[in-house]
Amino acid sequence: MEDSNYTQGEVVTPGVKITTKEMFDVDGNQINKFHTTRVAIVNRFKNETLREDINNKQIPLGPVKCISEKSASGKSFYNLVDA
Repeated sequence: MEDSNYTQGEVVTPGVKITTKEMFDVDGNQINKFHTTRVAIVNRFKNETLREDINNKQIPLGPVKCISEKSASGKSFYNLVDA
């Protein structure tokens, strides 16, 4: 996992790039990288202990899935949960 921000003009949106063990198909190409700027997911991966476990100790995360949920205010957001 690594930081991978999205820049449009002068606006920078924090993001992360995740390398998965599994390959998946995107437009006929097999890839194993997932990039997101979703705030809930990016915030989850700001945890330094989690980053250390994944990147340096090679402790795998998951399996997980990304689901759409609603906050108490009714706003939709994405959350990582155990699969």
